[in-house]
Amino acid sequence: MEQFNIMVKDNLKRYISENGNGHILIHSDILFGFKIKFENHEIFLEEHYEELKAVCQPLKIIMPSFNYNFCKGSPYNLKDSESQVGTLSEYFRKNKATWRTSTPVFNFSGIVENPLPIKYGKIDPFDESSLFGFLNRNNGLLMHYGSGLHTSTLIHYVERISNRLIYRYDKIFKSQVIDINDVTHECELIYHVRPMGYDLNYDWNKLEEDLLENGLIEKYKEKRTQILIGRIDKIVDYWLTCLNNNPFYFLDKDTRNWVEAKFNELNRPFK
Repeated sequence: MEQFNIMVKDNLKRYISENGNGHILIHSDILFGFKIKFENHEIFLEEHYEELKAVCQPLKIIMPSFNYNFCKGSPYNLKDSESQVGTLSEYFRKNKATWRTSTPVFNFSGIVENPLPIKYGKIDPFDESSLFGFLNRNNGLLMHYGSGLHTSTLIHYVERISNRLIYRYDKIFKSQVIDINDVTHECELIYHVRPMGYDLNYDWNKLEEDLLENGLIEKYKEKRTQILIGRIDKIVDYWLTCLNNNPFYFLDKDTRNWVEAKFNELNRPFK
């Protein structure tokens, strides 16, 4: 295989060697991943995975396998529900992963052992018992392999545990989860949603700049290739501090304007 992005890979290996401890969560957009010569679709995805595996060793790779159909009333099937967040994540789920979490919508797949117990019933995908909580407590790393920081759902975990969430409210979605043995379980997903009819946008450029300026993430670029990497616990701690100082910290200017006005009118969090 022809080698590209040598400097980017060396920087990633250095960072992982200095900061890694067990697991790495990878969000991906292969359009801006490593430069890899295209032969056919299957080989192309395999080579992206092999390059990532080589860079991330000895960490255990986890990828999102999110599927939003549960919110439309469809069962979430651990074996068959496809990942709706990118071709590499679906390739990984089908061909490399040895486990998948039982959480509807915001589920993950990974290699080696599943760090989370299988759980049904009422589930909050962003509480301390979630994968985000596990990675935060166990020095997990976050990598955006070609994808922008705006694709990160870590922000919703921070919102949940901050107890400073003003602009979202809980909505419960009910359907079924079908486990790997084809047994069906009733399940309720507690999903914090934005108020209907309002745009709610985060200031992702500012969020990324703040993390970079404070040394909490590193960014490596070479032509089209762009990769972000950081320690989840450090990102979480920083964001919690920011939210404690200003509960509107995540929001862009337009969103902050209407949220602050609505909050002052209601004098309470949204519900």
